Amino acid sequence: MSKNYATEFKVIRMSLYKVGEEAKPYVNLAGDMCKQFQYFEDIMWPSYAATMVIQDNTENIISTMPIQGFERVVVEVDDLTETSGSNKGRYTYDFRIWNISNRVGNERKQTYTLGLISYEGLRNEGTVINRQLTGNVSEIVTELLTKDMEISSTSIDVERSVTSMKILPTKKTPYTLIKSFLKKSISEKIAIATDDSKEETTEVVSDVVDSESQKGSGTAGFLFFQTNRGFVFKSIDTLISDANPIQGDKFFWQPAKLSDPSLNRIQEIVFGQEFDIIKRLREGHYSSIMCAVDINTLTYKEQVYSLTNTWDDMEHLGSQTKLPEGQRKLSKIPTRIMSTILDNEVWNPDPKIASTENGGDGSHPYQDYQLNYLSQGLARAGILFNQQLTISLTGHLELCAGDKIEIRIPEQAAEAVKGDSTYDPEHSGTYMIKQVNHQFNMTDSRNVYTVLDLVRDSQGIKDQESIVK
Repeated sequence: MSKNYATEFKVIRMSLYKVGEEAKPYVNLAGDMCKQFQYFEDIMWPSYAATMVIQDNTENIISTMPIQGFERVVVEVDDLTETSGSNKGRYTYDFRIWNISNRVGNERKQTYTLGLISYEGLRNEGTVINRQLTGNVSEIVTELLTKDMEISSTSIDVERSVTSMKILPTKKTPYTLIKSFLKKSISEKIAIATDDSKEETTEVVSDVVDSESQKGSGTAGFLFFQTNRGFVFKSIDTLISDANPIQGDKFFWQPAKLSDPSLNRIQEIVFGQEFDIIKRLREGHYSSIMCAVDINTLTYKEQVYSLTNTWDDMEHLGSQTKLPEGQRKLSKIPTRIMSTILDNEVWNPDPKIASTENGGDGSHPYQDYQLNYLSQGLARAGILFNQQLTISLTGHLELCAGDKIEIRIPEQAAEAVKGDSTYDPEHSGTYMIKQVNHQFNMTDSRNVYTVLDLVRDSQGIKDQESIVK
């Protein structure tokens, strides 16, 4: 099957079910009722969501049903291509109604917006955990999703972390617990670096005495979100790395509006924030000092962290090989001081020393890794948003939050100085999708567009040398 127009799609069903009566739809919304449908995913959201604009001048379902919340809405569409993988271009979105807004009535006709969210998003709000959780962080996440949220293991993509813990949740929701693990998790694929793991590349200027401090190293930080494919709990570095392949072909932007119906042409591009040095400095993304007291040994230590020294520990979307010169200079001066208490003896009934320090063998499974993730996770998450832009495409329903795509942006310089380069070598390249918004126009001229918020941590096209020095 082929498209006559690049934005064309077909509605298979758009069914509204009454609560407790899901054997047969109460009404089909795809006729004259639904005027617009927008679907959302975001790497910062634990649930996907949508909005649906309803114009009701025949059924009056808001009163006759009546809509009270938790009603099921199932939308199935065909993008009229057979190049989208195993689903053959068919996509199903399953929601529950969580609110009604923007309701306007006029001459026996009502217009209102249905707020839709995944079933799991609502279930999470009514699920509390009050038992002790034990084990590797990834095992705890899997347990919360499969046991407490009753999500199939086939819909969960969880990366193993080196960090393990025991925790008493005190009636927190599953999503709240998982969110609390994100900055504390270190990928098992990334060895925890030590002070001697590599040569120091820059000196940090501070009042910390070198003989009494250690250098922060390594990388940390995970993301947790839901897409139409399922749930993802993975490290930022894994999502950025080659282990997460680029989706589809390159997308190209042309400043002039041409009649080219290509599915890979960017319709519109809006550049967002390129970087925010003041915010990065105030939050300690470039350099920070961690002051820690070990309450078991009654010792005090200070750790100095510099992003310049840990740049190579991280995966990057662009080809630049280090921080820009100005940011490297700023990373020599710690701009944030943090304090914490270290306790390796929590949950340790054995008389042996729990930590690897002071003669301990490190056999205790619940090590305190704060010096390995606090500064590192903060910096890793912070620089992910160094470059931000929004693009509009013809409908690409196969794209999800967390995917990587390749884009090409034309060189804006005058023709005389362009040289042989057709595309901007620094702003073109690989980006990660932060948010997906599929916009379905349900009027007579039905069409679908995909709007993507893209982010990345570094400039340049992979396999091409960046000019950032």
